Amino acid sequence: MTAALLLLAVMITGCTKEEARESERAEEATVSPEIEPSVAPVVKQRPTPLQEGMEGENVEELQARLVALNYLDWEQETGVYGPETFYAVKAFQVQNGLEVSGIADEDMQELLYSGDAQECDPFDLLAPTTHMSFEELVMSDDGTRNYYPKGYPQAGTYKIIVDLKHQVTMVFSKDEEGNYTVPVRYMLCSTGKNDCTPKGKFKMDKYHVRFSQFVRDKTYGQFWTQIRGAIYFHSILYSQFDTSTYIEEVWERFGKADSHGCVRLTVPDAKWMYFHIAPGTECVVRDGDASDAETAAIRERLVLAALPEERVDIEPAQIVDTDYWREQDIPIETPFVQGSQN
Repeated sequence: MTAALLLLAVMITGCTKEEARESERAEEATVSPEIEPSVAPVVKQRPTPLQEGMEGENVEELQARLVALNYLDWEQETGVYGPETFYAVKAFQVQNGLEVSGIADEDMQELLYSGDAQECDPFDLLAPTTHMSFEELVMSDDGTRNYYPKGYPQAGTYKIIVDLKHQVTMVFSKDEEGNYTVPVRYMLCSTGKNDCTPKGKFKMDKYHVRFSQFVRDKTYGQFWTQIRGAIYFHSILYSQFDTSTYIEEVWERFGKADSHGCVRLTVPDAKWMYFHIAPGTECVVRDGDASDAETAAIRERLVLAALPEERVDIEPAQIVDTDYWREQDIPIETPFVQGSQN
């Protein structure tokens, strides 16, 4: 404003020069396009970690998202973070490359609710060994030795099929009509070379051994579950009473007929059998058929970790458990009774 205009404003309004200048500055500030109103920054809140035992709206939202991605059945959308949600969260973490804990931490939830979340692969749930590390498959050892199951589900809960042609062991439960058609677990195995694994229909026997030596060749194995007599499901072999002494050649031949008659499994699969399969459970050992497309498809996807180039040096306690069950969640309907090998 020029001096003449300022004087005119003073004369018309009767205000002082200082008041006129203040009015001018206020007017310029109002119309200036260069000055923008300040905006408070938006602070994004991190999600609250959720874990087993919790309940409420946040748990309901978590379960709804897990249902949408097929990690959880809609019937399990209860608002209570129970074992089913624990396993669903664990599966999501496994299949999305996160740290595996079963706890829905902040990072896990941010990925879960994003567009980058991967849907559930149902085959992984049936064959968890396909995502496991070599260490978990071969060297897992909880340190127990003379440790036995507290009991099992009822003997008729499962049916076991060992397919010699495809070197696959499959476990099924009953459908609504009482037929064993519902897959529970798929396992790569090694049966007897030279056709020495007995074929037929058996009722699982009672003898169990946690970790011990084989008389025939002085090797060791974990989680022996008796089929009949001296024929067992058990882990791969070790040269000493220590899982760090895994026999490399045994792992290289895993998935082929290679045993003296027993059915060798990975450690997690042998452990699953040890704790879930009650005496009296039906076990069928069959020749198998090359034209069996269904079993062939299962076998094709049962791809496990390769033998490392250098021998692994790791404490078993450091190996993360990425399987989808816990001993405390097994229903105890048949008490454990130790049998005899004879």
